Amino acid sequence: MTYRVAVRALALLGVLVVVAALAAGARGATSRTAELRLDGVVFRPELAITPAQQQRGLMYRKRAPLDGMLFVFAQASTGGFWMKNTLVPLRIVFFDTAWKRVRALTMTPCTKDPCRIYNPGRQYRFALELPASDRRPALRLGPPADLRRLLASAG
Repeated sequence: MTYRVAVRALALLGVLVVVAALAAGARGATSRTAELRLDGVVFRPELAITPAQQQRGLMYRKRAPLDGMLFVFAQASTGGFWMKNTLVPLRIVFFDTAWKRVRALTMTPCTKDPCRIYNPGRQYRFALELPASDRRPALRLGPPADLRRLLASAG
């Protein structure tokens, strides 16, 4: 192999690595999950802890993760969620600082403005987006020690 061919091969390899990394980021997969409990049963939701993860949420996904996405807020919030560029129907469950459900809503996809805002009308610390077909009661989140660690990482 000549020097020129080797340089081109290395350059092409570098481009492929960069493209693969960008493609993984573009999918928006927050591959970080946590093993938690929902109504006493183990589940592994994806986590949205940073503002960037929370802003992206489940946008552009063709399927919601089976155990959903858990939004963890550093401070109690009363803000709403929207479904802009979210392709699948979701159920969102809001939990307070005592890990109890304060509200659950069903949200429909929205690809054009204006998109509806889904507001729980109550303070919450966690919001769990699940596939709309999910029939779990989602009354209590836990365990508290693990949730406190997540809160600490959000703050």
